[in-house]
Amino acid sequence: MNSLPLRSALVTAVPSAITGIRLVLLVPVWILLMHGHHDVVVAILLAVMGVSDFLDGYVARHTGAVTTFGKVFDPLSDRVVLIVVAIAALVDHLVPTWLLVAVLLRELLVGLIVLADLIIHRHRNDVVWIGKAGTFGLLLGFPLVVLGDGLSQAVIKDAALAVMSVSVALLYVALALYALNFVRSAHPEGLP
Repeated sequence: MNSLPLRSALVTAVPSAITGIRLVLLVPVWILLMHGHHDVVVAILLAVMGVSDFLDGYVARHTGAVTTFGKVFDPLSDRVVLIVVAIAALVDHLVPTWLLVAVLLRELLVGLIVLADLIIHRHRNDVVWIGKAGTFGLLLGFPLVVLGDGLSQAVIKDAALAVMSVSVALLYVALALYALNFVRSAHPEGLP
């Protein structure tokens, strides 16, 4: 019996399993934040979620396990994670309201653009590097802001908010690129 197809299927499943772990970790993070736990445990869980966002893509690229499913599942998971964590942070007053509203608005707009591009133009937007950098910055900032709040360390919390503010700016640049791709999809022969 040839075990190569089974091995190939397992290798292909690993990046999506890592992405799935990120989604599963949302449950304890949400519960802990909703019960006012701003401690090392929540910071570690959020950090693991951030690392998993890098790790799933790294593993996929370096094992030849890049799939169409993964190209959709990973960014969709990023949207879900950012929205859920942003809402939890908003409810828990961990970061300024404007920052979280900016994140939620951006995620909504990206979702609409990507969905419209898929439905109208039958075009799937690939993730842009600057958007991944912005997502990484937010996923780095959330555990730091929780840790800074839990330890009453204003310096850590202020640094986290600075990182998150820059990350939101990067995410809006990525939003502009997605919008430009949408327009380009409507005019494949070139912009008028």
